[in-house]
Amino acid sequence: MHAELFGHMRVALNGQAVDLPASKKTRGLLGYLLSSPRPRSRSELCDLLWEEAEDPRGALRWSLSKLRTTLGPETILANRNTVELNAAAIDVDVALIDAASGDVESNTTDTLLAIEMLYRGEFLNGLELSDCYGFYEWCQSERSRYGRLRAEILDTLISRHSDQPSAALEYAHKLVGMNPFEEPAHIKVIELLLALGRPEDAAVQAAQCRKIFQLELGVEPSQALDQACKAVPLHAPNLQTSCENPQTKGDASGSGARSQARFIGREAERRLIRSAFGGSSPAVALIVGAPGIGKSALLSEIGKEYGKRRLSARAIEVERSRPFGVWMDALDQLAETEVVSDIQHKLRDMLCARSGSSETLTEQQVFDGFRNLLTDLSQLGPVLIALDDLQWMEPSSCALLSYLIRHLSGDQAHFCLAARSGEVDDNEAVQTLISGLGSDAQRIALTGLSAIEASALAHELRPATDVNGLVREAQGNPFYLIELARANNGPTTVSLQDSLSSRIERLSQAAVSLASWASIFGRSIPIDIVIEASGMDIHIALDVIEELENHEVIGPLLAGSIEFTHDLVKDAAYERLSNTRRRLMHGRVAELLAMEMAANPDRAARILHHSAMSDNHILAARAAVIAGQNALRSFANSEASELARKGLFHAGKLNVGSERISLTMSLLGVQVLSSSGISNSNAPNLVSNLSSLIPKASQHAMAEEVAQGEYLLSVLFQDLGDLEAAVAATTRAADAARRMDAQKRVRQLANSARCLLELGRDIPKATDLSHDADQLAQQEGLSDIEVSWSRGLLAYWGGDLVRAAAEIEKALELARDIEDRWRECKCLTWAAMIALEHNLTDTAIGYASDLGTLAAKIGEGAMGPFSRAIIAISRQNDQEFRDAIKALEAADDKSRLAYILNLAAERQRKNGDDSRAVDFARKAYEFANEIGNKNEKAFAQSLALLLGEEVGNPVTPAELDEWTSSSKLTARARQIARTAKQSHRKMTKGKGL
Repeated sequence: MHAELFGHMRVALNGQAVDLPASKKTRGLLGYLLSSPRPRSRSELCDLLWEEAEDPRGALRWSLSKLRTTLGPETILANRNTVELNAAAIDVDVALIDAASGDVESNTTDTLLAIEMLYRGEFLNGLELSDCYGFYEWCQSERSRYGRLRAEILDTLISRHSDQPSAALEYAHKLVGMNPFEEPAHIKVIELLLALGRPEDAAVQAAQCRKIFQLELGVEPSQALDQACKAVPLHAPNLQTSCENPQTKGDASGSGARSQARFIGREAERRLIRSAFGGSSPAVALIVGAPGIGKSALLSEIGKEYGKRRLSARAIEVERSRPFGVWMDALDQLAETEVVSDIQHKLRDMLCARSGSSETLTEQQVFDGFRNLLTDLSQLGPVLIALDDLQWMEPSSCALLSYLIRHLSGDQAHFCLAARSGEVDDNEAVQTLISGLGSDAQRIALTGLSAIEASALAHELRPATDVNGLVREAQGNPFYLIELARANNGPTTVSLQDSLSSRIERLSQAAVSLASWASIFGRSIPIDIVIEASGMDIHIALDVIEELENHEVIGPLLAGSIEFTHDLVKDAAYERLSNTRRRLMHGRVAELLAMEMAANPDRAARILHHSAMSDNHILAARAAVIAGQNALRSFANSEASELARKGLFHAGKLNVGSERISLTMSLLGVQVLSSSGISNSNAPNLVSNLSSLIPKASQHAMAEEVAQGEYLLSVLFQDLGDLEAAVAATTRAADAARRMDAQKRVRQLANSARCLLELGRDIPKATDLSHDADQLAQQEGLSDIEVSWSRGLLAYWGGDLVRAAAEIEKALELARDIEDRWRECKCLTWAAMIALEHNLTDTAIGYASDLGTLAAKIGEGAMGPFSRAIIAISRQNDQEFRDAIKALEAADDKSRLAYILNLAAERQRKNGDDSRAVDFARKAYEFANEIGNKNEKAFAQSLALLLGEEVGNPVTPAELDEWTSSSKLTARARQIARTAKQSHRKMTKGKGL
């Protein structure tokens, strides 16, 4: 058995393709197991793909059973705890690529060429599963890894074909295609084109590079591009006006056949549908089949019999979190009549949850509104509700559909539903809906057209052609048959995907570009935004849209919108894009849509999707808040909860600060309110999350968020039946504003005290400020980093190292609780210093090690060398100390240099090495003198005097007397001054002075 994971996943047994399960999660599971054939725990797989499922292990068992049926029972090796693939039974393309990843240069050119041919597309193309965050991040990581490896392989092939510019150019073009934002790749293409004597093509490449950098990155290319373009003609062709492709000139349609053929066949299926509508209530027909098999065409044909008595739409994959999305689209497409005009607009307003509405609306009113609409519309006969792509329908739409099926008779409404077979298994809401219908729904499995029907359709498309080859190749799939008939070269053996890709490639360059941008959207593509995103001139873009319509790539939808003629065409356009380009394009679209997100909350779910696909975590979290709150207003509680879950994932990627806290609080609020009164199964987790978030909001003096968190706790406690806790939370919520005023005042006082203490200035004032902050904090029952920090420094200044260590440790814990990395860094510094001065070397090493690790992450230039200096002194390692001092000098932190050199001098004095002690003291004095650090100057001079030496200006007895009791110096400096004074007194007495 052979498997290919690049491009669309393929598995073949003895050369014959194996039909993989339709469920994307099942195929994703297979891809994950194939990528690294080793035992995986069941819990890992559940977390990866079914984290939010009601029965994750049951879902995993179902997928494994599908894979066993498809691949054979001997291929899946599983026990109660682990799952793996039988590596001996299947070979995978990634194994060959991984084998070359260690050292690309060591591989032969033939090996590299063979590996390059394995890159048939993106890794697991079409299986991103962006709603499964664990799987999505793993997939993106693998794509990046394999992308880097491919780039290295292509670079190597270009280098090895330096004497064959034509061959090297092929690899350079591939390198640009992989990542069009890598300027060196563009430059390499330009250089090779010039070497081949093609300056005009080099000019086009240079212009294209400039356009990409200006439009999509907002920057100009570097001077390196200008250098490469010295031999390029000054007047390059205008890329935007190059809409005609040599392959499409003179062919307005771009095809040898048009798809607008009459509907053919499906008589048996139509009879089944009519029988479903002719029996007892409810009148429901469910059509299932593979993509392109003709479900949509059959729905459209059935709809013709109903005229204006039809409510039709299709669910969109990228809008699965949009509440009542399919019903909103159906309302937009409903033919407006006098009978239903008023209620149609009212329903639209309800679903949009317009802020201007003064009515308090309920879910029941929305459900009844649709029921009344369909009842009024059925006055002249039954209404058809035709909903396509049911597999992507969200829970609120499923609930409304279920309600209408139960409350409308067969005389009033006929429900014709279509879904992709297998993919409904990934949607629990749709599964529940279908299971609930049971035998009431007529299930119709749509298979291929019969040979007679396929021949008739082929003759419609190509009247003067022998169609036997087309019919045989298409195997009854009408969409594939249309694509084959469209091709000018007649029957072919390419796959449907390759045929669609070729159709895209036959377009002009501008049309391919616009189709690529359009593929980033869902079904409804706003013309103004796709043109703005593409950067095309409006007049050029309109010509390009006409070209795409002539080639039946897109078609008009609603006013100002277009859509792809089929999802498979959209997929073909999208899958041509590299992973890097997709992410940047999604990001561009997200930013454009976000400009009006507040005014159009309906867009928020779509913005969340695009932001997630571009790793714009902050915009994704913001969009999730708006989308979740909009879902709550639209009575779509399940969608609201799911949107909040997505938002919390992205909020968790942000650095801790006021924005992350605010977004997280809002998203937890959506989760609380979406489940309140419905289910309290998740209430304990929500209580825990809120209880840990509220102190962080308090530490940031965010009164509104603290009050919101306490209010949400009161809701949860009430749902849990803990009324006393609910009352207490409500009281705290009411008191939050006053407490936050006090919190700000406490922090202000403590911060001022701490700053004065660290600077060694106005210590009496610092003492008063610290005491005031401490007193106010105790009165209000507050804890604050700055309060503990200032208390610790005050104790340190007074020489109480035990209390100083305890207070700094408290401050450190608070900083870590709210992930305040700057304050954590500063507290670790003081903790290490105090421990070392207290001769607790192991403790000092522990704090210093944590400081070094943290400093490396946040980029604090002097913190790393300072931590290494403390560790070196603790371990008495002279070489490490010298290296650390050099690094501190490079960081130009004179304050810490003065302190650590004085500390080293004191250690050398105690070890009996007076000469080195004086050297260190002299250097410490020089650094301290440069910045006016009186504390370290006095320490260095006192220590030198103690050893019978002088550094700096001679110390007078009056100065020494002052230092021994000065509040301007630390206890450490006062103590060394006292020792020096006593020593100096003994020396003068001994000399009889």
